[in-house]
Amino acid sequence: MAKYDIDALMDRQLAASEHYRKVFGDLANIRTRTVDFCKFHYVLQYNPCRIGSATADTSKKVVSDDCFLCEGHRFPGQIALKYDEQYNILVNPFPIFRKHLTIVDNQHVAQEIVGEEHKMVQMATDLPGYTVFYNSRSSGASAPFHRHFQACETVELPIYQQWDAYYNGGKIFQWEADDTDRFWLSYDGTRLIYMIHTKHQSTAATATRAILRELKAIMLTPTPEANVGVALDGGIYKVVIFPRTKHRPEEYFATDDTHFTISPGFADMAGIIPCAIESDFNRIDKSRITSIFTQVSLPPTDQSILQPIMRAIV
Repeated sequence: MAKYDIDALMDRQLAASEHYRKVFGDLANIRTRTVDFCKFHYVLQYNPCRIGSATADTSKKVVSDDCFLCEGHRFPGQIALKYDEQYNILVNPFPIFRKHLTIVDNQHVAQEIVGEEHKMVQMATDLPGYTVFYNSRSSGASAPFHRHFQACETVELPIYQQWDAYYNGGKIFQWEADDTDRFWLSYDGTRLIYMIHTKHQSTAATATRAILRELKAIMLTPTPEANVGVALDGGIYKVVIFPRTKHRPEEYFATDDTHFTISPGFADMAGIIPCAIESDFNRIDKSRITSIFTQVSLPPTDQSILQPIMRAIV
């Protein structure tokens, strides 16, 4: 799929809908603030339109007749671009990114990545310059009842801007097959990250599949709980997998001044934290970010965390 198809979709969507013109226009002028951790950083984004996603009731059972990702029940005026026989590409009506896409399964099936790892990597191949990402059911997905991926331009994600820094420091484990095939596990004090760097599409897909299935087995969850991103950048597939232990941190449920309406998904884990509440945007600092992300991320203390990446490369 050529890049101009996405540009044309964006142009058509904005031309057809006042809502889309407003939310993407607002995004161009949005307030941001960077929280620096020396070797990496997070970008805070004051984005009121994300309140619905941040507060979504993810425990509610939703059938196809009530599903906002199913054809016939989507956001008013939302235009679909056919990707293949299984998926359509939509413009996200509540964007975090300048070009924020939702890639939706045509069937109303639960959010699940197992069996779709190769398709996810193919999507990244077909969308050069974009990162295709996935939130599992209890790890940031605001629509766990319908399988979907999302995509944004890779240049907007801090984790990819800092790729070389993560390779050069903070690794718990690494393995290299050659100059381009590298696998490593990083921990930066806030997040644990499995990272794959390969020129081979098949390697990116099979390693992603192996890591996710090992995580599922170790953590005994119905589906692998993780946030996953795949980008094709300069001929290299770059995959990040953030293993998760919970959907939301204690701060989300607090009823005093320690409350923050932060419900981390892939964007947050990759370094962009949308704050739907202005006071959250103004108050959050390094210590609070560390608290939130260490709670939802798999801790680095258990040696079983090496098992997924080691099995993936054997």
